[in-house]
Amino acid sequence: MAGDVEILRRKNDNSCRDIKDVVNILMSRGFTMEYLYDHGDYYLFSVNKPDYDDDGRWYLDDASSWAVMYVYITEDELPDRTVEDASGQKTDYYRYIYIEGYGDRAFMYLNFLHEYFKLFPKDIFSGAADYLYTKEDIDRIYEKEIWTESWHCLDPKTL
Repeated sequence: MAGDVEILRRKNDNSCRDIKDVVNILMSRGFTMEYLYDHGDYYLFSVNKPDYDDDGRWYLDDASSWAVMYVYITEDELPDRTVEDASGQKTDYYRYIYIEGYGDRAFMYLNFLHEYFKLFPKDIFSGAADYLYTKEDIDRIYEKEIWTESWHCLDPKTL
């Protein structure tokens, strides 16, 4: 199942300064070719993985060989989501990374998100059906012995 998902950031946090960290995460996962295109208000980048066997769990469980992401460096005037925490405080979030064709690369991106949230724990992953996943949700899903490929389409509270 294919689908597009995104990573959301708080207002005023979108910038190009973190692109290097995002690319480094992907490179650490076996991607070696990177294409970065500057479109002014966002960067489009794609990465490719060579065809070879590796002993890493992340490679064996997901043989996906490419990723396409759009990294937004400027903010829209209106937030993409307003999220209310347990205390009732509302925070505006804006699209930071838009991920194309997520569904058939669910494990590859789960690994990416697990590493991403180590660096950016305040961001939120917006999966299919508008479900929002925090760092804690991603860590919990990642640590499961058995996981479902459609995890990004399910309510994180049920996983």
